[in-house]
Amino acid sequence: MDTDGSQLLEQLRDIHGAAQPDWWPPAPGWWALGFILLLVLFYLMRKLLNWQASRRRRRAWLRELDELSRDHDPLAHPREYLAGLNRLFRAVAIKAFPGTACGRLQGKPWVNWIRTLLPETSDNDGLEALASGPYEPAPGFDADALNELAKTWVKKYG
Repeated sequence: MDTDGSQLLEQLRDIHGAAQPDWWPPAPGWWALGFILLLVLFYLMRKLLNWQASRRRRRAWLRELDELSRDHDPLAHPREYLAGLNRLFRAVAIKAFPGTACGRLQGKPWVNWIRTLLPETSDNDGLEALASGPYEPAPGFDADALNELAKTWVKKYG
């Protein structure tokens, strides 16, 4: 009997550690972390692309403002200049406030709406020319002040 017991004891192995886990498939926590990282990267990429698009659009509008001053001299062609400036204000407003009725405003309500959104530190008395200037035979306005207001408008909402 003793011989059988010693043979059985020889078959037993000593205490040993578990085998190293494989690297694949990862634990569920790693899957969740990877998914969260992908969502964060997707969110950041969208924010970056939106920021770049708004920056490009803002530069294009500022370039258009410079071209407007160059193509339509405010002293020689004041009505064309005011009409182009009005289009620029309206384009920025429609892009910045898509759910509002700003695209349909005309005259004094349009100018008052712009005035409420411009900073109070800016001198926005020249905006009145946008209301009636394109329709007057010889409108009087300060082109430099209007140009600065348009730049402020584009930089703030463009």
